[in-house]
Amino acid sequence: MELKFDPEKPKYEYITTPDAFENAIALLEKEPIIAVDIESTGLDPYTALLLIVQIGTEEISYIFDARLLNLKENPRLKSLLENPKILKLLQNGKFDYKMIKIQLKIEINNIYDTMLAEAILTAGLGTQLGLLTIVRKYVNIDLDKSIRKTFEKLHKGSVFTQEQLAYGAMDTLVLFPVFNKQWPLLQKENLIKIAKLEFATTTVVGDMELNGIYIDVTKWRSIISELSTKRDLVAKEFQDVIRPYYPVNQMDMFTSDGYGDAINLNSNVQLLDLLNNKLGLNVPSTGVEILSTLQHPIAKKLLEYRGFEKLISAFGESLLEKVNPVTHRLHPDFQQLRTATGRFACSNPNLQQIPRNSKEAPFRECFNSEPGYKLVTADYSSFEMRILADLSKDPQMIKGMKEGFDMHSFTAALMFNKEYADDFKKKYPELRQAAKAIGFGLMYGMGPAGLATQIGVTKEVGEEYMKNYFNAFPKVKEYLESSATKAVQVGWSMTPAGRKRWYDRPVKTDPEYKRKISSIQRQAKNHPIQGTNADAVKYALVFLKDRIAKEKVDARIILTVHDEIVCEVREDQAEMWGPIQKEEMEKAGELFIKEVPVIAEPFIGDVWEH
Repeated sequence: MELKFDPEKPKYEYITTPDAFENAIALLEKEPIIAVDIESTGLDPYTALLLIVQIGTEEISYIFDARLLNLKENPRLKSLLENPKILKLLQNGKFDYKMIKIQLKIEINNIYDTMLAEAILTAGLGTQLGLLTIVRKYVNIDLDKSIRKTFEKLHKGSVFTQEQLAYGAMDTLVLFPVFNKQWPLLQKENLIKIAKLEFATTTVVGDMELNGIYIDVTKWRSIISELSTKRDLVAKEFQDVIRPYYPVNQMDMFTSDGYGDAINLNSNVQLLDLLNNKLGLNVPSTGVEILSTLQHPIAKKLLEYRGFEKLISAFGESLLEKVNPVTHRLHPDFQQLRTATGRFACSNPNLQQIPRNSKEAPFRECFNSEPGYKLVTADYSSFEMRILADLSKDPQMIKGMKEGFDMHSFTAALMFNKEYADDFKKKYPELRQAAKAIGFGLMYGMGPAGLATQIGVTKEVGEEYMKNYFNAFPKVKEYLESSATKAVQVGWSMTPAGRKRWYDRPVKTDPEYKRKISSIQRQAKNHPIQGTNADAVKYALVFLKDRIAKEKVDARIILTVHDEIVCEVREDQAEMWGPIQKEEMEKAGELFIKEVPVIAEPFIGDVWEH
């Protein structure tokens, strides 16, 4: 590919005066496609100093000094970046979108994100998505990203070096040849529709991260404190129970109660010695999955301790340290395409890991609305099961969905030849639980052995249960096996919306051929289901953002977890907004699901729980 810029001496113009700004903007306004990037002293748009905004064409990058120019008050820059007719190329555009929105009050739209495009083109292959890797792949240039760090030390009076300005220029110039290579590939793979969905979702996710969520720090700390007390009590009970297996040692006389700990509860070596040499349980490790299979009271007590310890370590002070000093809210990082299926991932902190409320750990009660607002939470009802029913076209599963049955009870009734009734769950809780485990497990490619472990039966019984399940829903078996077979043949699987996941198919001489093929088959069964879930949620987010603007509602999208979306809405508008959120979420699901009803139920309250 012939480049329109010199990688050794990229062409740029460093803009520091109003006149130079006007001249550059006049030229950029004529371009159908521009590239946008920024450099700042940090990653947090609320606390970092915005240094430069680079806007480029294929040949030149205009570098606007944000410290010297009053960019926030300039209508022409706002008009340029918000112009829906001009395509903006960005790499990891969510970051630049957030920084520019907070610092300059400008909302970039009509984005093409090279990072997201690459993720779409290589989903499932574990490809690196950084600009360095992408540019090396498509342009065969090695960028020097070490200069990026030097911006972090700058301040309002700092003078940029030529190396820093050239670095900033290159970050826009390289996006054009990358775009020129990626776009035909997206067309070839029929991925334009999915790419446009992801690009539209970018600004919604940017807003969601900027909005953040309020957390009651005092209540959070009280929960952690109570958990710590219970953990310590369980630890003492554990030590008391195992003490007879250990002789009293000299150190015990120096402890307050005359007894020291028999062993270190966090030492796997000492725990294995206890479990194997003292108790004769013969276990290979102290992992939860191993301990869960043991009926010994000491193993159960250790599991209880581990449960408290896990909650405290995962949700202790480390989460509260992420509360923003400016907004006093948590602002998680939602990654649109971190997973191969297209589902959101979340970090810093990972709110997807916050467990459902329990008596001992009601963490979700700590996530509240601001005074004067309510949280409107809606999630799709049995969404992945509805997707499976639609994809498989299984008549019995479709019937159960249309009739509004409790599907786990209905499944159990078919599997175990029982009469379905509204009180089935009460009559046959164990059968329903087994059916539920199979229903969810199959969507994740689980086999008989995994099922047996999950519900505590032998592998033979697990095989019998799965046979019963497929006898109840034969079209489901047919669909799942067809999905697995096709993925091995063609090397990819696809959602109804067109989202693809690729597989690295092994050669038959590979010693791990069977294991790798089984892995592909398992993933291919899951991807169309979980991927459709992701597609619907992303369409719903875009629909909801548009509806908020259309209805002029004082509302903001603050959170999405799996098939759930949470909005924070002004108190006097929440009741009106609930049905709208339901409508837009169901509309998004109905883009793909035609055979069964899509149901999203809204709940209005002060806490993130219902």
